[in-house]
Amino acid sequence: MNDLDSAMDVLDTLEKRNRGVEHNNDGIKSSRVFIGTVEQYFSKIGVVAIKLNETLNVGDVIEIGTDDDAVRQKIISMQIDRQDIDSATDGDSVGIKLKYKVEEGSEVYKIIR
Repeated sequence: MNDLDSAMDVLDTLEKRNRGVEHNNDGIKSSRVFIGTVEQYFSKIGVVAIKLNETLNVGDVIEIGTDDDAVRQKIISMQIDRQDIDSATDGDSVGIKLKYKVEEGSEVYKIIR
């Protein structure tokens, strides 16, 4: 593969991402669906508060941030008012433990395969 082929692969990937469709290395297509916004990030405990406008479940994969600095993580657990839950819906504010710091106001997407 030459440099031109590599550049074309990058452009193709960016174009697919801009359309909301990505191809993983294993060839599986995925898409991003906007599900809410970061209300607050609690750095001492590494928890993000997200205001939802769609359903979110434990086991879902979310992406927070812009294309340049997005954080992607599978939800292992989430809480509402310090109570563990398996699912949350439109209008709920949930707390989720994250591995990385995120900015308040960042958009949150659910990755659909």
